[in-house]
Amino acid sequence: MYRMTALILLLSLPLVAQSNRDDMTPMQVAYELTILDDTQTMQISMTVHHAKRSATRVAMPNWKPGSYSIRHFGNWVSDVRATALKDGSVLPCERIDPLTWSVDTSTCHDFRLQYTIAPRSRRFAGMKPDPKRIMTGMHFEGPATFMYVKGEERSGPVTCRYRLPGSWKVANGMAWDDDPFFRRARDYDTFIDSPTIVGLFDRVDFDIEGTPFSCVFWNPQGPNSWDMEKFTHEVVKPICREQGRIFGSFPFPRYVFLFTVSPFGGGGLEHLNSTSIGLSGVAMKRNVLSGGSIVAHEFFHTWNVKRIRPITLGPFEYEHENYTGNLWVSEGWTSYYGDLTLARVGLKPQEQYLKSIASGISRELQKPRRREHSVYWASRDIWHRGRVNEKGRRVDYYTFGELLGLIIDLKIRDVTDNRKSLDDVMRFLNRWFAERNVGFEEDDIERACTAISNYDFSDFFARYVRGTVDPPFAEYFALAGLELSVTQLKADFPFYTGPHKDGLVVRIARSAGRRLKLKKGDIIKSIDGVKVTDPIAYLRSATPGQVVEMVVAAPEGDRKIQVELASRERTLTDLRPMPNPSAKQKRIYTSWMSAH
Repeated sequence: MYRMTALILLLSLPLVAQSNRDDMTPMQVAYELTILDDTQTMQISMTVHHAKRSATRVAMPNWKPGSYSIRHFGNWVSDVRATALKDGSVLPCERIDPLTWSVDTSTCHDFRLQYTIAPRSRRFAGMKPDPKRIMTGMHFEGPATFMYVKGEERSGPVTCRYRLPGSWKVANGMAWDDDPFFRRARDYDTFIDSPTIVGLFDRVDFDIEGTPFSCVFWNPQGPNSWDMEKFTHEVVKPICREQGRIFGSFPFPRYVFLFTVSPFGGGGLEHLNSTSIGLSGVAMKRNVLSGGSIVAHEFFHTWNVKRIRPITLGPFEYEHENYTGNLWVSEGWTSYYGDLTLARVGLKPQEQYLKSIASGISRELQKPRRREHSVYWASRDIWHRGRVNEKGRRVDYYTFGELLGLIIDLKIRDVTDNRKSLDDVMRFLNRWFAERNVGFEEDDIERACTAISNYDFSDFFARYVRGTVDPPFAEYFALAGLELSVTQLKADFPFYTGPHKDGLVVRIARSAGRRLKLKKGDIIKSIDGVKVTDPIAYLRSATPGQVVEMVVAAPEGDRKIQVELASRERTLTDLRPMPNPSAKQKRIYTSWMSAH
C-alpha cells in the first residue's frame, strides 16, 4: 500500500525542467587567422560555441601526420588569452602541460581563445625568418598553427577566416564558396590536414574528366622565371591522369598542389586533398621534368597512406607516437608507384628507370647492418631515429619497401599469367578499406596479396618483410625478362670519377685528390699506360693499396701522378632486358611498364 501511494504522488507532480538534462547541441569551432603588420607573425582567434563543461581543455598537436617525429608545437605558442563572447570578460586560462591549456567555462559556454605564433617557429622556403624582411607570402601547416578542443577532434564542421595584408590571396585544399577568404572543413582532422599558402602567388588550373586541379606556385624570392604552364600540363597532369586510372576515379572534389619555389627546393608532405612540395627554381628553369619525381610520389599518397592507411594512422592521436610496421607499404609502395608512373607516362626513359631500380638494390645490399632488423621493424622505429648515435646504416623502408613492392608485383603477374598485378591489390585495398573509411590491420597487406593472386605469400612476408633475408632479386626480375648482375668491388679511387671519351673525368676531388692537385673536370688519360673509360670495369680487378700511375691532361702539358687505391667495399648492380625473353616474360614486361 505504501509503494502504491508513493507512486501515485510521484505521478501527480507537475512537470518541471530537469537541471542536469543532456544538451544535444554540438560544439562549434571557428578560427580566424590574421597576418600582422610584420607579415611574419600569425595571430589565431579560436571561437568555441556550446562548450557545456566547467573547464574546457585546448591543446596543440605534438606531431604532424606524415612526418613521424615529436615536434613540441606547444612551445611555438605565446600570448594565450581567453574571453567570454557574451561580454568580453577575461576567463581564467591556465597552461597545465607543454601542449594543453585549461579554460574556465563554468559560467560561460561560448568563448574566444586568442594566441600568437611567432615567426621564429617557421622557416620560409629554407630562409630563416628575418624581422626586417617584408614577406610576399607564407606557407604554414595546420598542426603547427591551430589548437583543438580535447575530445572534440572529430566534431565538426570547422571554419576559418583569413585576414591578410594588401593583395595577398589564400590557397589550400579546403572547401570554399563565393568568399575567397573563408574556408570550411568537415572536422578538425580534415582542417589541419590542409596546409595553406597565403600571399602573392601564381596559379595554373587544369581538369581531368571534370575533376578540377590547381597548381599554386609561391616564390618568396620574387617572380617565377620558368615555364609553369609546361610543368603543369606536361608533368603534373599526366601523372594525375595515370594514377587516377589505376583506381578508376579521384577520391576528392578538387585537388591543390602547393609549390614553394626556392633556390634549393625541398621535400614534400602528403594530405587528403592537397600536397605541399618544395621545388628548386634553378632546377626547374633548367628542366621542368626535374619536379616530376616528387609530384608522382606525393600525389600517389592521396590514396596510399591518406586513405589506404594503417589503422593507427587515422583517426589520429595527436599527443603521442602512432606506431605501425607498414610504412614500408605506405611509403615504400608509394615510391614504387611514383617512379613507375614516370616510366609509364614517358617522363622517365625505361632504361633510366631500370638503372634507378638497380641503384636502389646497390644501396641496400651494401649496408653492413641491413640484417640486424627487418623493414617491418624499420617502419615502427621511425619515431626513434636520431635518438642514439649508431654506427652503420640499416634497412630503409622507402627504398627497400619500393623493391619489395616491385618484386611482389612481378610475382603476382607471373603466378596469374599476367591477369593480376599489384595494381589489383591497390584497388582491392582502396575498395575494402579506403572507401569504407577504416584502416587496415598489420597483417592485411599479406592477406590482400594472397587473395588477389591465389598464391601463398606467407613465406615471402616471413623472410623478407618481418625477417632479414635478402630477397633473390635476380629470380624475380627474370619473371619480366630482366637480367640482374651484381658486382662486388673492394678498391676505389681516392676521388670520384666518371666515364669520359678521353679517359676518366674527375667529378669530386675530395681531400686525397686535392693533395694530388686534382680538381673537378680534370681528365685522366691513362692508368698504367692503358686508356680507361669505364671506372667500374677497371676496379673489378683492382686491389686496395695498389699504387698506379695516372697521366693527367693539363694545359701546360700532361703530368704523371702516383695514386694509391683506397679500400672501399661496394656492391654494384646492373639491370637490363634479357637478349631472348620468352613470350610470357615479354607480356609481363610490356604490361608492367604500360599498365595495359
